[in-house]
Amino acid sequence: MQVTGSNIKRSDTAGANPVQVVSREQIEQTGKSTVTDVLRALSANAGNSFDEQYTGSFAAGSASIGLRGLSPKNTLVLVNGYRVANFGFALNTQDTFVDLNTLPISAVERIEVLKDGASAVYGSDAIAGVVNIILRRDFQGVEIGGGYGAPTQGGYDEKKAHLLAGFGDLESQGWNVLFGLDVLRRGRLDADERRFTRSGDFRDRAGGRLAGWNTAGGNWLLDPKNPQPFAPCPQGSVLRPYSDFGSSLRGEACAFNAQPYKTLQPGAERYQASLNATLRLGGRAELFGDLLYSHNQADQIFSAPLVVGPGLRAYDPVTGTLVTIPVALPVGHPNNPYDVPLPFEYSFADLGPRLKDNTQVFYRALAGVRGQGERWDWEAALLTSQSLQREYVDNFVNRYAFERILADGSYDFLDPARTPQALDELRLKTRRPGWSRLDVASFKASTHFGELPAGSVGFAWGAEFRREKLDARTSTQVLSGTELRPAINVVDGQRKVGADYAELSVPLHSTLELQLAGRGDRYDDFGSAFSPKAALRWQPLASLLVRGSFSRGFRAPSLPEIAPGQTISYGSVTDPYDPIAPGGSRGVTNLRTGNPDLDPERSKNLNFGVIWSPDRDTSIGLDYYRIAQSNLVQPDSAQFIVDNPQLFPGRVQRDAQGRIQIITNQYAHQGELTTSGLDLEFSRTLRTDGAGSFTVAGSWSHLLEFRQPLVAGQKPYDGAGNNRLGALPRTRGTTSLNWSTGDWDSTLSVQHVAGYAQRVATATSNPGLRGSVKPYQQLDLYVAYKGIANTTLSLSVQNLADRNPPFDPAGGAYGFDISQYNLRGRFISLGAKYRF
Repeated sequence: MQVTGSNIKRSDTAGANPVQVVSREQIEQTGKSTVTDVLRALSANAGNSFDEQYTGSFAAGSASIGLRGLSPKNTLVLVNGYRVANFGFALNTQDTFVDLNTLPISAVERIEVLKDGASAVYGSDAIAGVVNIILRRDFQGVEIGGGYGAPTQGGYDEKKAHLLAGFGDLESQGWNVLFGLDVLRRGRLDADERRFTRSGDFRDRAGGRLAGWNTAGGNWLLDPKNPQPFAPCPQGSVLRPYSDFGSSLRGEACAFNAQPYKTLQPGAERYQASLNATLRLGGRAELFGDLLYSHNQADQIFSAPLVVGPGLRAYDPVTGTLVTIPVALPVGHPNNPYDVPLPFEYSFADLGPRLKDNTQVFYRALAGVRGQGERWDWEAALLTSQSLQREYVDNFVNRYAFERILADGSYDFLDPARTPQALDELRLKTRRPGWSRLDVASFKASTHFGELPAGSVGFAWGAEFRREKLDARTSTQVLSGTELRPAINVVDGQRKVGADYAELSVPLHSTLELQLAGRGDRYDDFGSAFSPKAALRWQPLASLLVRGSFSRGFRAPSLPEIAPGQTISYGSVTDPYDPIAPGGSRGVTNLRTGNPDLDPERSKNLNFGVIWSPDRDTSIGLDYYRIAQSNLVQPDSAQFIVDNPQLFPGRVQRDAQGRIQIITNQYAHQGELTTSGLDLEFSRTLRTDGAGSFTVAGSWSHLLEFRQPLVAGQKPYDGAGNNRLGALPRTRGTTSLNWSTGDWDSTLSVQHVAGYAQRVATATSNPGLRGSVKPYQQLDLYVAYKGIANTTLSLSVQNLADRNPPFDPAGGAYGFDISQYNLRGRFISLGAKYRF
């Protein structure tokens, strides 16, 4: 068989590379409904990656995995050993990644997770490892299934169904065709549907603030340091003292709770199809092909109604930069009693929330031929894959209509119900397109030759040609300057890649094997990269395996990083110098551009491990890994820039009140990152005569270090066990107990995520702050009954104890870290499947 991480076929699955295999049976026993949920529960998914609850992302509605906490751009995702197209928009405007939500779970045979660098075999993007999703093959019959689930706290109900139909027997008839279809519909979960987030007031928790509230409901700013609330406050806003928000300002503000305008989990409607075909030819050759197709739609509340005030901007199509839009009532406006222009801040609550709908159409078509000769096994394939996005947003605000209502007084800011006709002019709908395209031609072959005293030498070689394109655009309303407060991530890049690679497996002794691999990649934008790897596999006893490897890897700069483009995004920082809420979270505008002079990131990977299997029912494995990256491509840390303005003159722009408005940045090489840790996997099965079999299994990871400078030239900062470089708990893992007896199969599992030190929020910004975020445990239960012919009935309870995530004030209005946790609560689902 061929195992992920090598092109040389072997008879044993435990090789020199640490590969975690998640079987179809294990996937079912998790009780999870999607490939995303299965993969994101892996212990090696340490942090800095997101699923669809990251609703503020440019890549809304998508999900990714990032092994070792190195972000998704460092983890290569394959299907049947071949690449698939990246999502059409970049995560955080920078990371290109495969959207896990496009992959149908019912068609998956197993998932192989290579937890070691693999650039010597696969090329770019495999610094942290490889996730290879193997689809089912040679299936006969028809299987139908469905299920329904919902949280006990309400919202987010789920309906799902699947169909598998396989025809032809590959062994007896020489052909097989397998068709699969998955359908999933999930309801939306909003922040006001959970008690944890509903009020937006976290002050009853250590270090909590009014993080879910906004003070700009309606206030006059004639004296920016002494704002005066509208009288009365606009609908939806209430008077609250500035002191509630930790501000030194006196008086009160018209403030509003923004939590009803926040989505925790988007609604989803997904149709995922797969088609796999194999045809045996004469001469031990066969044609093969597969087709993946998905149509995904996600809907969410994108944000509260637009707030206008100081720092309001629009795009200037002439200069390609932002232009400031004055927010002041002119002299003579019905709401302005003064003889000077009257600045103000205001939320257009009557426009309603800003709503976002993301539609993705994805496909991958692969066709190839493979064969076995007397000496050589070979395979040639062509594939094309594309991810097409369309993002629609309602209830943005038209800049020119806004300027008109200021000038002519046609909108009554104090009583907007009197001027409803202005709303239709203000309301703006936008459409943002994007697509990613991948074309690949590849050939590979393997053989064994020579007869050394310990056996024959394994050899594999191959070549690959790849073409990548990314065209992420923005709406015409943004480019024309019509949309107020625009977000832009424009990327138009393409490149061609050629590669050659080879592997050797040399038996030095009956117990010792040496593996060597090397790959050369040639890019037409930055140049070339060579990636070597050496590994040893030593098995002194039938029950004991010792392995180790060293490799060099690389990651080509992503097209958003290296191609011409421009990004205008919005984020938040903790601003210790804010005049209204010092130390509070402050929304900012980030300006960023690509850099055509970037070189690839490089890495050195070290892995050492031991596996002990004293019998067929017992296995214990322990691995140590270390990854040292150099030439990191990143913008400077926005938080570090804000905390140290003297080091970055001119990079932070503030308004007349002294509040942050804009932070300018560019992609550049930002020094090095070093991370290391331990992986533990174990399994023990106890078989009894009358009570069935019991299996205890676990997969755990412990992070030893995660060192990276916050800014190039600074001393490396260790982010392991804290949230300064993203929430990175030191320890996370899952232990399960499976009991199988007769027609019953049940699994109880506990997931543990260690607590971590608080390094984003401070005692100044969050009085009463606890120095660490608490650990978290989650119990999951799965029970299946197979006592009815050809039928399986199942019950799954995720988060059996209905635990909320631990409070983290750095999570802002969420109140928790969304890269680690969610607020679904206890989720109960029932399922059934029948096979003809």
